[in-house]
Amino acid sequence: MKTKFMDRRKFLKGMAVTGATLGVAATVKPAMAKESEVVNENLYRETEHFKKYYKSLRD
Repeated sequence: MKTKFMDRRKFLKGMAVTGATLGVAATVKPAMAKESEVVNENLYRETEHFKKYYKSLRD
């Protein structure tokens, strides 16, 4: 009898947590970047070091 009670209790607790999580997720607005915050940053730069490295791979 005690295991049924504990199983039901875990189930109900899980349902409450899931409902609360979905409620919070439904009310939170998605974050959007402002136009001025968007940075077009080129992270790849072909330097002499990289050119030498790529050339060594071909040889």
